[in-house]
Amino acid sequence: MIRVGIVGCGRMGENHCRIVRELNGVSIVGVVDPNPDRARAIAANYSIEQAASRLEELLERTRVDAVHILTPPTTHAPLACTALHAGCHVLVEKPMALTAKEAEQMLDAATQHDRILTVGHNHLFEPVVREAHARVVAGRLGRLVGLDVFHGCLPGSPPWVADLPSGPWINDMSHPLYLSQLFLGEPLAIRAVGHPHASRQKVREVRVATQHAEGVSTLTLSTDTAPFQHRLTLFGTERTLEVDLINEILVETRPFSGHRWLRKGRAVLDVSTQLLLGAGRNACQVLTGRARGWPGLRSLIQAFYAAIETGGPSPVPPIQGVRVVTHLEEISRQLLIMPDTARPGAKPAHDAGK
Repeated sequence: MIRVGIVGCGRMGENHCRIVRELNGVSIVGVVDPNPDRARAIAANYSIEQAASRLEELLERTRVDAVHILTPPTTHAPLACTALHAGCHVLVEKPMALTAKEAEQMLDAATQHDRILTVGHNHLFEPVVREAHARVVAGRLGRLVGLDVFHGCLPGSPPWVADLPSGPWINDMSHPLYLSQLFLGEPLAIRAVGHPHASRQKVREVRVATQHAEGVSTLTLSTDTAPFQHRLTLFGTERTLEVDLINEILVETRPFSGHRWLRKGRAVLDVSTQLLLGAGRNACQVLTGRARGWPGLRSLIQAFYAAIETGGPSPVPPIQGVRVVTHLEEISRQLLIMPDTARPGAKPAHDAGK
């Protein structure tokens, strides 16, 4: 039996508790939260024996084999290192850390103690993303030349999100970064702009253009856009694939021949059919009880425990998390030096170097 500790009893803590409880051979033996009342409440709700306000306290009380770290990013590195040095396997929420130095310390601790460290890049495991990747690998889109990722933010985020360095965007920007790397590989160059200017207040809107060996990706993180959206568009030389991660629908567009009005009609019919079939499939899954929330997270957690049982490898290697954190640092740096054209008397961007 793998004995598990859940650190962080907010929304994600609830999700992880619910999913872990469904697994065979895994038992949650304790929860940790600096708010003792919240820790006790979630422990009572899921019939968990131990509730503590500090991870060290839980580790002293009982044996723990694996720890889920679901706390604000500023705490990820110290908590993960504490758990790893205690001999625990660790699943840590994204972003892995806020600095590359911290992320590398976590990687070193996992290597030193031969423990599995997995980063919560859960969208890699979403069924629609896996299907999209399979289509790209099969060559259905032709040669992939670019992609666009848009990620909004759910309303009602906890207060600590607004207090993150540079702005709330950094909490979710990992998703667009690792998705672009899944399809186009490691970035060769990154260019970032944001609004408002980082020196005046927290950045809320970020746009990133990333150059890869085989194409270009554009990544958007919006904290104010409504309604909440998360979508991925893949551009190929033969077809384009649109992936809606919220509604879990894929739409593949392709060129048609004939008169322009005929081409337009066939394209509209093709897209409408795919949307109706996707919506119908999702409705059937809901009505039959086969649809389950957080499918990507569920698959990631299952893969984490499978890796523990078999001795690895990690389903999301920590080196991937380190690379994403390195890119986050570079984006933050560029946002800080971005010309402040909103300031009275500031020079326009094209005059900034004169």
